[in-house]
Amino acid sequence: MKKIVTSISLCILTGTFSFGQNDVEFSVSDGWSGYMNVFDINGATGGPGGYQFGSAWGISDLQSLPDTNANRITLHPNFNTYVDNPADPFWVDQGTGEGNKYMEASTYVEPGPTFNGVDLSFSGYVYSHTLDSNYEAHFFIKALDSTNNWQDALAGAYVQPLPASGPFSVSVTAAQIPSGLVVQYGFAVKGINANPADEQTLGNVVIGADTTGGVGIAENFVEKFSVYPNPANDMVYFKSTVDHYEVMNLAGQRVLSGELTNSMDIRQLQPGSYWIQATVKGEMVRKQFVKR
Repeated sequence: MKKIVTSISLCILTGTFSFGQNDVEFSVSDGWSGYMNVFDINGATGGPGGYQFGSAWGISDLQSLPDTNANRITLHPNFNTYVDNPADPFWVDQGTGEGNKYMEASTYVEPGPTFNGVDLSFSGYVYSHTLDSNYEAHFFIKALDSTNNWQDALAGAYVQPLPASGPFSVSVTAAQIPSGLVVQYGFAVKGINANPADEQTLGNVVIGADTTGGVGIAENFVEKFSVYPNPANDMVYFKSTVDHYEVMNLAGQRVLSGELTNSMDIRQLQPGSYWIQATVKGEMVRKQFVKR
């Protein structure tokens, strides 16, 4: 399901103010696309080495497998380059039998220019995460700049690791995605192209909308846990009183906490992005905000 809260304009005396928010919850029926970046393997770390190429791929070729009945998608390591090229040393190390390329598979939606200049939140729910520790799985919002070699104008600040289970959410402000940038939201899996014989061992990530009635539903974020202003300088306010909250930096360190309040003093925080996790009427909710 996709929920979009449309913008509202208010005229007060001679001033005009606009408010808008696009709250997108994962839906398998969105127009998902795929892109694969291919790198050599760094022999020292096993991570990405020299860049080889990038191209559009079908999401099934990425090994991102949708289930329309369950409204879920399962993200796997990439197998098809190994299957299709077992004797090609470009793809498979003929000595070890291991995959020979580092793959970055992006499964994403480009919602179009109507999403520029409007606050955006992307959320969903991880139902299982068994992916081998040598692989990485992320969710993201990006803003690609066609005038700068399609680099992410957000500098990767809104690319976050998928949790082991439960809800996830990432938000950007209207000012961060102005007209001219290509907005994307979605997922990425990174790691070596794999032998399909190891599929069970290497695991996967199953993602969908939250059907538990708890954290992760876009309506919960809007109705129960609206954080404003975002970005903020000194104070952040909650739409309703929270029972308890904790603020974590992107390294997962707790930097603030509080009880029974509808506001939060953030003057002591350094500028940057933070996660706030709160209990509201017995339900856990989570949202990202930015300290200017």
